[in-house]
Amino acid sequence: MSGSPVVVASPVATRVRSAAKRSPISSGVARVPFAAPLPLPKVLLCDLDGTLIDSMPALAELATEVMEEVFAMPGALARELYLATCGLPFVQQLEEIFPGDPRNAAAVATFEGAKPARCAAIEMSGETRGALEELKRAGVRIAVSSNNGIDNVNAFARLARFDFDMLLGYGDGLAKGKPHLEASERAYSVDRQQMLFVGDSLHDGEIAEREGVPFVALATTFSPERFALRFPHVPVLRRFAALPELFQ
Repeated sequence: MSGSPVVVASPVATRVRSAAKRSPISSGVARVPFAAPLPLPKVLLCDLDGTLIDSMPALAELATEVMEEVFAMPGALARELYLATCGLPFVQQLEEIFPGDPRNAAAVATFEGAKPARCAAIEMSGETRGALEELKRAGVRIAVSSNNGIDNVNAFARLARFDFDMLLGYGDGLAKGKPHLEASERAYSVDRQQMLFVGDSLHDGEIAEREGVPFVALATTFSPERFALRFPHVPVLRRFAALPELFQ
């Protein structure tokens, strides 16, 4: 007598069903504008400053000092404008704030020269590393996608105690957005809907929107409400460590 066929669940399906029985998402998730979980990406692209490491306070302080010194701008306004344009390379931020100003080159040189020392002691947290390790065990390729200089990205990776699959920084024709996405497409033979970009700036969300790649916002530099206003269909995290919860 023949019986019903035996169906063996795949490991991925088992993980998904187990996840569905877990407790509700944690306080590390600020906003999920849809009921269904996100599909697990094949490639995760992570911004660096403000996303993988808590470096934005130090960078904002440095940028404020530079703009006060070079442009005689009041500190409060300098900080506000730096944060409003964050996500761009500093040279492009200054071009937005001071278009065509001949002092921009000297300001960039001062900022970039001082940045490594300011950020050298800022390490990736253990909980962020744990989230990356969990996703990597699930088969996700993990890349850094930053508008920080590639030397700074490499220096971060050497101290991160995590094996990133790809390191993408600013320079030599590369930049966050289309160049980094195209590099990932070539390296892993994936399309953009199989990627996920995580970043802390409105500029990061605009990149994802323009380039057609799924995006998750991290509310470290901007509030969850600010992200929700600009990107109403985007999940928002308070802590990077909560990212795996979105795939339950």
